[in-house]
Amino acid sequence: MLDGKIYVTGGTDTEVDEGVNTVEAYDLRTNTWSWAPPMATVRKYHCMAVLGGKIYSAGGYDGEDYLASVEAFDPLTNTWAAVAPMSTKRGDFALVMARGKLYAVGGTNDDDEEVATTEAYDPQQDRWEAVAPMVQARRVMAAIGMP
Repeated sequence: MLDGKIYVTGGTDTEVDEGVNTVEAYDLRTNTWSWAPPMATVRKYHCMAVLGGKIYSAGGYDGEDYLASVEAFDPLTNTWAAVAPMSTKRGDFALVMARGKLYAVGGTNDDDEEVATTEAYDPQQDRWEAVAPMVQARRVMAAIGMP
């Protein structure tokens, strides 16, 4: 949630069974849904997290390949902008905010294998760095971080 709104990005359009780049926002105050600016990239099996007043949409699958790309939505300018890509292409992973950074954990790679890799994004430096991998590779899991 950001600024009293819940954002839903990407996914699959069930009518055509293709990924989408659309974004919808649910306003908790008015109990209404509206369109927000679309992401630059079609994404499904991606993750989102809020950090520093921006929404980050990372990784996923565009219908042909898993992605390492990341884009950030700034509600003050109502725009998406690319930020540094992850070093690992991944989908079906977890993305959490902790201690002022984003952590991309596990997931599925281009070879459809589970991965244990973990990397951290520092928005001040616009850079990802590898951190300790999980003990066990996994995908389609959940994670939570603490501020």
